[in-house]
Amino acid sequence: MLTIDWKERLTMDTISFFENKLPKQNYDFEIIFNAYPARVNGKIPSEVIAFVAQVLLQKIGRNHEQYIPFFNYLWEKKGEYGKLAYLYIMNKLISKKTQIYFPLVEAAMKSAPAHDVMLIMDKIFLPLLKKKCADYLPILLSWIEDPNETLRKQSLNLILKFIKREPEQIPPVLSHFQKHWNYSTEKYPQNQIQFLKALAKIDKDMYLSIYQENGSTREPQTVEILCGAITATDTTLKPIIENWTHSGNARVKKAALSAMKLLSRNK
Repeated sequence: MLTIDWKERLTMDTISFFENKLPKQNYDFEIIFNAYPARVNGKIPSEVIAFVAQVLLQKIGRNHEQYIPFFNYLWEKKGEYGKLAYLYIMNKLISKKTQIYFPLVEAAMKSAPAHDVMLIMDKIFLPLLKKKCADYLPILLSWIEDPNETLRKQSLNLILKFIKREPEQIPPVLSHFQKHWNYSTEKYPQNQIQFLKALAKIDKDMYLSIYQENGSTREPQTVEILCGAITATDTTLKPIIENWTHSGNARVKKAALSAMKLLSRNK
């Protein structure tokens, strides 16, 4: 925990950086906290970076748009500390000027490794999702079909985390996925499978009802998705799966036989 003395020193050093370094486009903000003595696994504690970012934002005030090059530099050039500061700053600004900062953050994710995308999802988009689900859930759902594999996977992970915390949001997510089941051109069926497996853990009754509703289908991709989401504990679904094993469609039969093998492990 930061002491009052260190808060005062960090505040003064941050103001000095803001007044003397930033106008000269000197973005090496670690000069503010390098003298801080405590380390966690050899690194400056994250609360120090958050405090510095907070003071910077207070000084920047309503003129934040003119500091976008600085924000980008923090993310792109200043390593872990810069990313932590960027996440704190964007968390505060993105809801104030969504039309400016949302594309900025989205662009950052498109070229970032999985770990960094996960940080943005957790620190920026999860809070947005909690505050304005109707606005941001459709965007996340569109990202799970993005050609960028990292963005696709991390978006799905966030959605699954979110519906686990907010199960009342399952219906719109389920509706989105079901719209794609009957399209043979669906590019990412594994997304559908992961969603159904997650749903089985959150709401088993809803999960089972999906199979009952689709038990008479013979659409190959729908059957492949439903069979792919079967686990060895879903023995009540055996009649539906067994019926598919008698299909004359090779894809339907293959998927059903694979699912039956899995179900047969639980005797």
